[in-house]
Amino acid sequence: MSSPSPVIVANLHRLRETRGYSLSALAERAGISKSTLSQLEAGKGNPTIETLWTLANTLGVAFSELLAEGEDGMTVSEPGGGNVQLMARGQESPRVEVYFMRLAPGEVKTSRAHPRGVREHVMVVEGTLRVGALHALAVCRPGEGHEFAADVEHRYEALLDTTRLVVSIMYPHDEVAQ
Repeated sequence: MSSPSPVIVANLHRLRETRGYSLSALAERAGISKSTLSQLEAGKGNPTIETLWTLANTLGVAFSELLAEGEDGMTVSEPGGGNVQLMARGQESPRVEVYFMRLAPGEVKTSRAHPRGVREHVMVVEGTLRVGALHALAVCRPGEGHEFAADVEHRYEALLDTTRLVVSIMYPHDEVAQ
């Protein structure tokens, strides 16, 4: 994406301030540069999906908290062709979020660990996907799914062609700030 959406900018700034983090403190905790974070909050820069996930995890919120304006979701795209679209997010506990993800041929997304107890379930719609916790990757084809603990580093990898999949993420009770 060429620049972060105004929704992401506003949500990031609001969440950072609500938690009492300075730009420097959040950048340090997230393992990103202060200039990158400053550019994001200024509505500039080119954040990757991984950067946004890292910030959400560091802030202790669901990824959808950065993307959503009320109940509406949005799509975050990257120059390589991949994107993630928030489809639905529940408001009850445990919180469940549903995303539609598209990966370009050969694209690899590695995600840092989510909060303790978070689980992900993927269902491949098109293409071939290698997915899961790094110590237990599974290969899935259309119509096949895989569920794994997402509180460890995990990966999504499009093996041959463009790969489209549905991802549901379940946060255990009280693990995501409301």
